[in-house]
Amino acid sequence: MLYFTLMLFTLSLVATQLTADSGNQPINPPNEMRFNLHNQLHINRQKLAEFNREERLRTNDEPRGPQGMRDVALQPASGPKSIDGQTYPKLVNGDKFVPIRKMVHLDLKGGAYKVNFFNDLFAFFNNLGLTGILLEWEDMFPYTGKLASAINGNAYSIQDVETILQAAKDHRLEVIPLVQTFGHLEWILKLDEFKHLRENQRYPQVICFAAQESFDLIKDMVDQVAAVHKKFGMQFFHMGADEAFQVGFCNATIKQMGVEGGKERVMLWHISRTAEYIKSNHGVTVLAWHDMFGHVMESDLTTYRMTEVLEPVLWSYAEDLEQYLPYSSWLSLKPFRRVWGSSAFKGADGPMRYHSNPMHYIRNHESWITQMTRAYKEFDYFQGLFITGWSRYDHLAVLAELLPVNLPTLAMCVETIDAGRPLRGQYPRSTEVLRCNAKFDLGYNYGCQFPGRKIYELVNEMYAQQQAFRKYSDGDFEYNGWLSKTAEKYSFSSPMYVEKIVQFVDYHLNPLERIERELRTELNKIYFEETVDEFIYTYLSDDLELLRKKKAAAQVIMEKQTYHKRPFVKYPYQGAAESNP
Repeated sequence: MLYFTLMLFTLSLVATQLTADSGNQPINPPNEMRFNLHNQLHINRQKLAEFNREERLRTNDEPRGPQGMRDVALQPASGPKSIDGQTYPKLVNGDKFVPIRKMVHLDLKGGAYKVNFFNDLFAFFNNLGLTGILLEWEDMFPYTGKLASAINGNAYSIQDVETILQAAKDHRLEVIPLVQTFGHLEWILKLDEFKHLRENQRYPQVICFAAQESFDLIKDMVDQVAAVHKKFGMQFFHMGADEAFQVGFCNATIKQMGVEGGKERVMLWHISRTAEYIKSNHGVTVLAWHDMFGHVMESDLTTYRMTEVLEPVLWSYAEDLEQYLPYSSWLSLKPFRRVWGSSAFKGADGPMRYHSNPMHYIRNHESWITQMTRAYKEFDYFQGLFITGWSRYDHLAVLAELLPVNLPTLAMCVETIDAGRPLRGQYPRSTEVLRCNAKFDLGYNYGCQFPGRKIYELVNEMYAQQQAFRKYSDGDFEYNGWLSKTAEKYSFSSPMYVEKIVQFVDYHLNPLERIERELRTELNKIYFEETVDEFIYTYLSDDLELLRKKKAAAQVIMEKQTYHKRPFVKYPYQGAAESNP
């Protein structure tokens, strides 16, 4: 009730200004009116939070913060600001914000690379002007102890991990490890050994986070990854904590919800204590995705010391951030003095997108320019931008775009961010780095020079060939009329038409078979065998099998001299008795 009263008060203030006598009380310009309205809404939000806190105190329902955490006030920044030795904020085109830290995300839960590929990849990142890597190991990290049974059969060795981290250091790329500590733990919870640790027994995604066994497992993951990263320098640690879709199901969490006073507070309790553990034990700044706490009341953020133990990473991969990451999202997180952003260059354009579609991601970055330019003023520091490259939507999902397919997209996205404006198809720096004209619309170019460029060419050629085949198979009069399912099963068709059709079948089949051979060769240079098989099975096998089946059926028909007497078609098919004579 207080909330609606305050909102009515706010609207009445705005109405008063709008109806003020222009002779005696000038009407504020639109931008000043928005500023005043924003201030009043912020004040009302504070009053509402205080009211809720007083109500909890009155009913003995005030949530508890993690034990051992001191109430330390953040001091406002003073004097000249800088990040990594560069003056902050960095502005171009007069007032457009450019993040000093631009870090690319490598997601190893799908399409993990052979160790010898990383060096060339890191050199390419240097040429783009990237400053670091957000490295998500998932099941490719060589965990020991209880976690050893869950790792990938192709997991790296500790020596491999150290080789990768040393290569990044040699290329002056800061590495931030990402370890999921809440949701997206399918790689563990899918297994029978860990099934009992699920938040919801039906879904292997969120861990029963309030159980001590779960927290011990989370700490073990963090400690093992941190121990290796510390050898090469570790300033930040990303604890994940996004998309925890199931909360309040396992007994331990239900019990803790009763202690904390609700679902939102028990999530804050877990995120805060996990961040505190990482911060206090490993001496790092902890980062977390924003979506599980970006909507909570400021009093709860304060109670759980969230602003002291972590920095939020606000993420959105849409073309229009105003719709999916509105300005209010930033304002709700103003209690945090330092924030990060997260865009995408691959793996965020549909779970089965496997070919290049640069404009989706370029538009995402154009929108991020607007977001960052507005948002950075609300915080002491906008720490940096993670440019994510998801391999799958989650551990159980299909492979999305392979990295080489979207490296040209990454180049154009970085150039867009650095320019602070839409480049409208003109990407001179990307063209120089790629050593070919940067293709920003659908399609692809031959002859570029970047790691995995043959994979980029072959995958996009494959997509073009498949589109041509689908257009033929969907619309061709003769193919659909005389090489139908019935013709195929009963070898019943006109050989005159089939002789013509088979030429078109070969026309579409031969290049796809060539692409399969060449793609296997190129993919095996970079990827483990399972990735090669999974990609071809997922995206190419259906067309290959269909065309081979049609070709085999056509050859049988062309050899036949006589055909069935009608009626002969049966459905459902009864077996051998209905076979061809």
